[in-house]
Amino acid sequence: MGNEIIIGERLRQARLNKNISIDELQQKTKIQKRYLEAIEKGNFEALPGTYYVRSFIRQYASAVGENGNFLVDVYDGKDSFEPESKRAKPETVQGSRKALHEENPRAKKTRDYLPVVLLGVIAFMIVGVIAYVAWQDRNSDPVIGQTASSIEVDGSVTTEQEQSSEQASTETSQTTTSSSEEEQMEVAMEDSTQSQATIRVTNAEDPLELEVTGEDGRCWVGVSVNGDYAIQETLESGQSESTTLPEGTENFVMTLGASGNVGVKVNDEEVDFDDPDYEALQKDLNFEVTYQD
Repeated sequence: MGNEIIIGERLRQARLNKNISIDELQQKTKIQKRYLEAIEKGNFEALPGTYYVRSFIRQYASAVGENGNFLVDVYDGKDSFEPESKRAKPETVQGSRKALHEENPRAKKTRDYLPVVLLGVIAFMIVGVIAYVAWQDRNSDPVIGQTASSIEVDGSVTTEQEQSSEQASTETSQTTTSSSEEEQMEVAMEDSTQSQATIRVTNAEDPLELEVTGEDGRCWVGVSVNGDYAIQETLESGQSESTTLPEGTENFVMTLGASGNVGVKVNDEEVDFDDPDYEALQKDLNFEVTYQD
């Protein structure tokens, strides 16, 4: 730690450079104004917890055009702000000033003629290249240009143009497939403890659909968005509840009672929050969501 004040000042300066007020930033990030002011002052102890410090730094940085992941690494001590480059030391020149200014007359004369010699060599090389090309042209056989060559394989003829078209089509198909794979939604668990875990959802479609299901016994589920409950139910085995979160929701908390009896889906994607190191009791799942462009 120890870089809180620098991080806060860097974020504040970025906000001022973009002419964004604290109230506007609160609307953009959905973070309470008092927490934003605490971040700018480097007073991270005023935030709800360590998880929220990292999450709020990333959200603040994203809103003002800073690198949130880098600032979080600085906060965690994994990275640091680059120090200013040291001024290069002047080179020490050997010998007296008189010796530097005095030159051997013969060396000076040779240096004066050097450009003329170089120009002569270059001109000679150019003339040689031109003569060689002209000789090659006179002795080469005439070539008749063809609009497209063809290759015969097993009695069939395939033109190079057709091969190029097929290759371009294949590359386009591969690019499209690769793009569609990159845009698939991913759900991953991070920072798991006995009482809470962070679930990161990337490339999600907006709005987000949630579905919770009771499995192997009774359980309790609460879904809170900005302090308001979207779901607050006790579920029996086999019972399901679903809801659609407000558009653009980037953070929400799911509180589970008897978490081992709860199944969770986000946009029909299973959320795996099981951690074999801890008992499946009450647990808070803190979701961080980013959406497709």
